[in-house]
Amino acid sequence: MIIALLIGAADVQPSKSFVQGCYERATTQAETNFCAAGAQEADKHLIEDAQETACMDADQSQQGMNMCAGAAFERADTALNAEWAKVTAAYKGDAAAKKLLLEGQRAWLKYRDAQCQMSAYDSIGGSIWPLLNSGCLGSLTRQRTQELVVMLEGEGN
Repeated sequence: MIIALLIGAADVQPSKSFVQGCYERATTQAETNFCAAGAQEADKHLIEDAQETACMDADQSQQGMNMCAGAAFERADTALNAEWAKVTAAYKGDAAAKKLLLEGQRAWLKYRDAQCQMSAYDSIGGSIWPLLNSGCLGSLTRQRTQELVVMLEGEGN
């Protein structure tokens, strides 16, 4: 039945209309999970980096997509750490602000990890789980990096 869910899907990245049609055709939990993965993938590509998109275009196997998403998360994490260093340096003379910043970052990390575990919960143990989990981690990490950029620019205060 999953093949039937793919009918009409010409794009590598699922569109919102494709995902909606997928849900309408799904008759089992496995098929619904497949549609949910497509929904997350569609949302993820709204803020995805070009390297991940090119990587997934080059290797559309499950293992390949898992590796692409993992590499994208690593890039996002590296960018987050670089921005974090800039923000903490900007508050180096303000111990109270640095304390709050660190508490917020620690809370955000707990949130991110739990949120991504939950978003991929139905797929734990499946071959798509690394793609879903890494995709979520990368997406939320890129969003947090943007928050830190805004904070550094003084717009978030």
